[in-house]
Amino acid sequence: MISNFPKPKGYNLGGLRTFQFAPLDSIVSYPAIHDGLITTPLQFKAGKNWLDGYSTPYSLQFSETGKDTPNGIYYAQAIDGVIPGDRLESINAVASAEGNSFVVLVTDANGQKRLVGAHGYPLIFLADYNTGSSRSDSKGFSFQFSGMSIIRAPVYRV
Repeated sequence: MISNFPKPKGYNLGGLRTFQFAPLDSIVSYPAIHDGLITTPLQFKAGKNWLDGYSTPYSLQFSETGKDTPNGIYYAQAIDGVIPGDRLESINAVASAEGNSFVVLVTDANGQKRLVGAHGYPLIFLADYNTGSSRSDSKGFSFQFSGMSIIRAPVYRV
């Protein structure tokens, strides 16, 4: 049913605080979604859990763009960030993740969490490396988890 758009309840901060991610093959099952909300935890295989992500402050963002097609609406989802520098640990972490499928849990600046890449619509990880052209430029990896889904990423209140 179509309804009025709700008025904001206070200050609505932009950006993301943190993210966690998990390889698709470490997930046993996804919890049910009710009215865009998940209230029970994701089920992991024994010994598996969320991995902690890192992105340079103020570089982490999530976008979910609706696309209308003759077959219905879908959502292009992307989580973008920057891993600074080129330490061997960063190079190896990026290399091991590239091209793999993931589920990502993002926490926005207001503390709300959303589960992205679940329920049969995983996100693929890719990264670009750049040194910049001058000393004032930042060098590091620009990364993206991206995919398409027929549902918006649900709010995750567990």
